[in-house]
Amino acid sequence: MSTRILEPTELLKSETIDSLQEMVRALNDSAEYHAEAADKIKDDGLVASTLRGIASERRQICRKVAELITMADEKPDKDGTWMGKLRNIWTAFRAGLNAGDATVVLIEAERAEDAIVHKFEQILPETADTPIFGKLKEHYETVKRGHDRVLALRNSYQDKK
Repeated sequence: MSTRILEPTELLKSETIDSLQEMVRALNDSAEYHAEAADKIKDDGLVASTLRGIASERRQICRKVAELITMADEKPDKDGTWMGKLRNIWTAFRAGLNAGDATVVLIEAERAEDAIVHKFEQILPETADTPIFGKLKEHYETVKRGHDRVLALRNSYQDKK
């Protein structure tokens, strides 16, 4: 059960709804990417588990952002982007060339994390004076923590080499 954030009279600007739609697509990309990247890693439970956890977080955030779009009387997108699909193919290719090396997967995961953090940093100022800002800020903080976990793992694996 969700708490109603928007009253029927509090409509968001169409540009904000468009940005939220972009966010849903980016979150779908992120969830799919992390789930698939976890499967590409050979013999590393910590990295795979971390990536699966981030994928789960992204799915939850995606559902919550989609609810915001629904509360604004719009239909949320359900798919990701072609760039997200391309990133998954590229990671599978690189992981295949490197026998599922966690370092390679983490380098690509960190790039994916940079992209989703950037999306949030674009939309937050746009929504600063809206009733959804607080929720988006909470989601951003969760995404940022995921980014930082991936970055720390990537750095620890690069240090081992």
